[in-house]
Amino acid sequence: MLLNQYPFLISYNPWWESGSSAFTQLPAFHRDVFEDLYSDVVRLPQMISVTGPRRVGKTTLLRQCIQRLIAEGDPGQAGRIAYFSLDDPALSLPHQDPDRFFNDLVADFASRAKAGPAYLLLDEIQKFPRWELYLKKFYDLHTSVRFIVSGSASAPIFRKSHESLLGRIKSFYVLPFSFRERFFFQRGEQDKAVSREFFEFGNRLRSSDNVAGILARLDETVVTFGDFTPLVEDYFYQGGFPEVWKLPDILAKQEYLYQNQVERVIFEDLLVAAEFRKPEMLRRFYLSLLTDPGRETNLTRLANDISIGRTTIEHYFPLLEATDLVWRLNKYTGGKSSAKAGNFKTYLVDLAVRNAVLKLSPKQLRDDPTMLGHYAENVVANHLRRWPGLVELAYFRERDDELDFIVDLGNARLGIEVKYRNELNLRELLKSAAIAKRLDCAGFVVVSKHAPDDALRQTLAEKIQLPLSLVQLADFMMLF
Repeated sequence: MLLNQYPFLISYNPWWESGSSAFTQLPAFHRDVFEDLYSDVVRLPQMISVTGPRRVGKTTLLRQCIQRLIAEGDPGQAGRIAYFSLDDPALSLPHQDPDRFFNDLVADFASRAKAGPAYLLLDEIQKFPRWELYLKKFYDLHTSVRFIVSGSASAPIFRKSHESLLGRIKSFYVLPFSFRERFFFQRGEQDKAVSREFFEFGNRLRSSDNVAGILARLDETVVTFGDFTPLVEDYFYQGGFPEVWKLPDILAKQEYLYQNQVERVIFEDLLVAAEFRKPEMLRRFYLSLLTDPGRETNLTRLANDISIGRTTIEHYFPLLEATDLVWRLNKYTGGKSSAKAGNFKTYLVDLAVRNAVLKLSPKQLRDDPTMLGHYAENVVANHLRRWPGLVELAYFRERDDELDFIVDLGNARLGIEVKYRNELNLRELLKSAAIAKRLDCAGFVVVSKHAPDDALRQTLAEKIQLPLSLVQLADFMMLF
């Protein structure tokens, strides 16, 4: 009956007819978030949502969950799983009633749930008007269907709706691929053992309950694949959007990123929702933030530079953050007020978008050591955000004193300095270490371009009065 009314469901659910052979084109690689996501899909009573930037792999995660549910379920499980993308134009045809479709779909699978667990996986859920009211109704009625939904967090209307389901829904926020995820995605089966080793090492690092344990584990990180600099700088350029990597040339990659991560995000998701009358002002503001990733943002100075009022910028910035293109890092002040105090740094969620907008070639980026330093700091910031149990991340700047990151882990506070250079400067590192000590950090970490020289490591250890770790950037990113 359901398929007679809605025949377009068949193309979305090939496993109804072909079972496990429907997944032959699905990547074998699983994102780090997959195991936790799948576990919660199976065991939690709440609904599950998967959010994040456009084209980051949310749909692939849903299909991988379906694949495993069928593999681990009873013989009838494939018939009790439905996937559908709610941006399908079939729902807009004159003879279709989207509200009736939604109710019919739920009713049909609730009846199937008598034979075993039933799952509805609904993609682009934000395209369905009042979707949160429907989910809330079915959840509160204890409808025997498990809902897993995904949507673009860049749509402000989605975020507002999602907040109304607090307590009923658990959200997984999926970022672009980390350096480690990209590394093992590209290497495929050949390094499964190494991938597992790094994953378990990262878990041990994050579960260390004291600074000495954390720093000791950082120093244990040794990668045996040779010089990682080309891989790191390729990640700077290619970024973490998997669909971009297989495109044939630079122009195709740049066009894809600009259309999907700038035009569609800002000029569809954000501007339509916020009803801006002068969208070119938002574009100008965003482009100004691309110039120097990681720079300290002073709103008054920025307003003067781009000829937009400070009040307007204060209104725009939270909206721009909602697009998943940029995020802010607050200045450390030593108190709980730091989240709102003073200037802040602006980082890019994925640097490949900057390369696309500015039409940079890989050679142009490699030939700019200053910008490579900014990129290194930006990717460290993005990876630090993934540290489980992170209480607060901030930076410190006071006159000529600066420390790139202060990482508060609740039971430990670390000072981290990023130096992406061929040679490290002892005097600069000693100054940074002194700042970390003054700020009551219990340890100091230097993230460098190359594996640190043993002599420099020993000299630093003798001169500073803090537990110390020196780790090259590639090794550090492998942990997150």
